[in-house]
Amino acid sequence: MAYDISKCINVSISEDQMQAYIYISSQPDEEGNVIADSITPESLRDFLTSHGIKAGIDKELIQQIVINKLYDRRHLIAEGKPAVNGTDGSFKLLFKTEIDNKPKVLEDGSVDYHNIDLYEPVHKGMKIAEYTPSTPGHFGYNITGAVLNCNNGRELSPLKGTGFTISDDKKSYYASLDGKIEFKNDTITVTNVLDISGDIDLTTGDVVFNGDVIVHGNVYMGAVIKSKNNITIMGNVEGAMLYAGGDVQLKSGMQGGGKGYVEARGDISGKFFEQTKIRCDGNLNVNSMMNCDVFCCGDITISGRHGIIVGGTTMTQGNINATVIGNMAEVKTVVAAGVNEKLVKEINELENEIKTIKEAHAKHERILDMLKTIKNPSEQNKINKMLDQVIQSMQELDHKLSGLNSELEAKLFQTQNYSKSKITVQKYLYPNVHVTLNGLHYLTKDTFTNVYLTESAGQIAVINDIHNK
Repeated sequence: MAYDISKCINVSISEDQMQAYIYISSQPDEEGNVIADSITPESLRDFLTSHGIKAGIDKELIQQIVINKLYDRRHLIAEGKPAVNGTDGSFKLLFKTEIDNKPKVLEDGSVDYHNIDLYEPVHKGMKIAEYTPSTPGHFGYNITGAVLNCNNGRELSPLKGTGFTISDDKKSYYASLDGKIEFKNDTITVTNVLDISGDIDLTTGDVVFNGDVIVHGNVYMGAVIKSKNNITIMGNVEGAMLYAGGDVQLKSGMQGGGKGYVEARGDISGKFFEQTKIRCDGNLNVNSMMNCDVFCCGDITISGRHGIIVGGTTMTQGNINATVIGNMAEVKTVVAAGVNEKLVKEINELENEIKTIKEAHAKHERILDMLKTIKNPSEQNKINKMLDQVIQSMQELDHKLSGLNSELEAKLFQTQNYSKSKITVQKYLYPNVHVTLNGLHYLTKDTFTNVYLTESAGQIAVINDIHNK
C-alpha cells in the first residue's frame, strides 16, 4: 500500500534560500500506521526536489534519518554555499610612518633628551614594503541550485616614490641607499639628506644620520650632530659637537665657548670659529679663528679682509695662508705647518711593528728549517701537520707585513710633501707668534708685513716678497 509521505513531512526554507529544514512526524494515521516508516532515501530526495530543493542536500543525513527513524525533530537537510569575493591586493609597510619626537622618560624619572626620534632611519638593501597580491573570488549557490556571483580581488598599482628598488615579482621593495624614509600622500621617499627646518638644541635630541644633514636654523650649546656624509648649517652654532664623514660647512660661524667640537673626514669651512676644537682630514677655510685648538691634514686658509688667526694652537700637515696672524696686543698664538709630531709618532710605531713582524718571520723560518731535517717515519704525520701550521703562520705574517709596508710608504710620502709646507701672511704677522715649520721653531718678536715663512738652511726664514715665493 502506497502512502502519501507529504502528510508527515514539513519543509521550511530560509528567506535567503541558503538553508532548508525538514521535520518528519511519527504520528500514525487513522488506521494506526506510521506513514514515516514508508519513507525511503529516494522518496525523500524526490520530495525535496519537488519543493525546489536541488542543491546542497545532505545525502548522508537522509540515510541516517531513514535508517535510524530520526523523527519528531528539525533537521538542516540542505545548505547552499555562499559566494566568496576575492581580496584586493595590499601593501605592508615595514617601517614607522609616524615619528614620536617626544623626549622619553627613563626608569629613574629623568628625561632622555639625546635619543629623540627625528626621522625613521633606513639602510641600503633594507626591505621596506611587501605586496600581497589579490585573490580570485569563488562562485556560490543556494539550495535551489541558483548560482551566486562573486567579485575577484583588485590588484593595486606599484607604490610611488624614490630611493628604492622593486623585486622582479613586484612583491618586495628595498631601500637603494642609506638615509631616512617617510611615507606621505601614498608615496615612499628614501633620501640621504636630512633637512631640518628649525633649530637643534638639547630638547630636540642628538641628530645621527647616515647621509647629509642640513640645518636651516641655529645649533645651540650641548647639541650633537653626527653625519655619515656632509653637515651644512645655515644659522649660528654655539658649543655643539659636530661629526661628519664628509665636509662641514657653516654658513655663519661657531662660538664654541670652550666646549665646541668639529670633526670632519673632508673639508671644514665657516665665517668664524671661536674657542672651538677642530679636527679636519681635508682643508680648512675660515674668515677668522680665535682661541681655537686646530689640527688639519690639508691646507688652512684664513681669508677675507679680517682673515685672522689669534690665540690658541693651529696645526696642519699642509700650508697656512692667512691675512693676519696674532694681534697688536701680542696674544700668544701658536701655528705649525709641515711634518708634525703625530705623523712622526705614527711612522715610528709602524717601523717598530714591521721590525717585530720581521723578527717573528725569521723565527718561523728557523723552525721550518729544523722541521725539514727530521726524518722519523713514525712521526711524519705529526711533523707534516706542524709544517703546515708554520707555513700558514708565515703567510699571515707576510700578508700583514705587506699592508704595513704600504701604510708606511704612504706616510713617508706625506712627510716628503709636508716638508715643503709654508706659512703665508698677506698683511700682518705680529709679535709673540710661536711658529713651528717642518720641525723647526721660531718666535716672532717684530711685526712683519706681507711675508711668507719657509725653511732655509736648517732654519725658518721670513721672506718679505710673498709674490715670489
